[in-house]
Amino acid sequence: MKVVRSDHASANQRLMSSASISKVSIDGPLDSMPPGPSESVLAQTIRFRLGRQHYLPEMHERFGDVVTLRVVPGGPFVILRNPDHIKEVFKGAPEIFHAGEGNSLLVPIVGRNSVLTLDAPDHKPARKRMMPPFQHERIAALSSVVREITENEVRSWPVGKPFRLLDRSYALTLDIIVRAVLGVEDKHRAAELGRVLRRVSDIGLSDILVWIRPQLGSVWPWRNVVRNLDRADELIYAEIARRRQDPNRSSRTDALSIMLDGEPEDEIVRDELMALLMAGHETTAVAISWVFERLLRHPEVLARVRRNLHEPKDPYRTAVFKEALRVRPVIHNVARRLTEPIELAGYRLPAGVAVLPSIGAVQSDPRFWGADAKEFRPERWLEPNPPLHAWLPFGGGVRRCIGAMFAQVEVEAVMTEVLRSVHIEAVDLDDEGSEMRNITMIPKQGARVRVVRRLGS
Repeated sequence: MKVVRSDHASANQRLMSSASISKVSIDGPLDSMPPGPSESVLAQTIRFRLGRQHYLPEMHERFGDVVTLRVVPGGPFVILRNPDHIKEVFKGAPEIFHAGEGNSLLVPIVGRNSVLTLDAPDHKPARKRMMPPFQHERIAALSSVVREITENEVRSWPVGKPFRLLDRSYALTLDIIVRAVLGVEDKHRAAELGRVLRRVSDIGLSDILVWIRPQLGSVWPWRNVVRNLDRADELIYAEIARRRQDPNRSSRTDALSIMLDGEPEDEIVRDELMALLMAGHETTAVAISWVFERLLRHPEVLARVRRNLHEPKDPYRTAVFKEALRVRPVIHNVARRLTEPIELAGYRLPAGVAVLPSIGAVQSDPRFWGADAKEFRPERWLEPNPPLHAWLPFGGGVRRCIGAMFAQVEVEAVMTEVLRSVHIEAVDLDDEGSEMRNITMIPKQGARVRVVRRLGS
């Protein structure tokens, strides 16, 4: 099938757009900013980009709930730990607190029509357009597909041989995206699309250089980044064209078919699909790996989950999901770029500054979670009045992750199907540390496991 793309933005055009958007202009004095470290911009940037899970809590311990970091690109950043301050940001006027600008580095992948990169007034109608695939009854229909895909995935796991569960989780969630979200049923097309989308989403630190300096796109290795983006575009536009011509489209339940109601432009659909890829593939895969990393090191928790696998809904299973995301946050912070000066936490912040709610720091703060704040204890979610205001894995306000419910259903379905199918154990007895990968915080060893035996066979 030939795809005409003359009216679609190319990868190079998106790179140029990203580079221009990500240039920060501070409109106002910085002398009233909150305190922060005296290290060089380079030192702060390296520590923030490569180890913020350790760096940000350390900065809060030194300077308090509000800290200024001088980080490039995009800084200075004002890091927030107090839920009251974070609530002000999440509930603030969307015209002032721009999350799209905070995500501007994602433009080369998700484009300018994505809910991740749009700001007021364009964000609200785009988000409304994205809501139908995530209605409760449609999520319930997708959950059966998730279980089927998980069963097939687990059959490929070797018995007795260690492997990185994170890698298999990436493959699993990408398969779910391609089949349940994009609705691609042809195995050959699904395989090629999966391979290309994985290359696009597998962002290395060096890849980001071409987003900041688009002229690098003509030379190796950044030339491959641009080629992968262009190939992904070609395949996605082809799927959009096929679905438009599908006479049975109105009866399909995949997100792509639902998105085409109202006949939006191809480029808008493309950007929305790529946003779902970025928001629903890597982050969910990392969440799955952390759930099992925690479960397999807490045998009493694992045994309790196993006892209720026959239940379609188990509050304790949900508690495990919430607690794993609390103690091992997939995303350590979100960002809002100020379009106007504001007063926050007693400081005058000028326009252009980015404020970053520190999810990881809030979710491990003993003021809200008690003396055992760093312990993995799912039972806390079954106790009266858990501090929901200090649990922020999906962000908050009008920018809260649109797929939060689907992510929870997906992770719990995967947890259930894996534990029904195999008996697995952690390869390493010690807790796995975490490290930054792209925008996510992953298990340092990839959540290494082995299958001890298959069940029910």
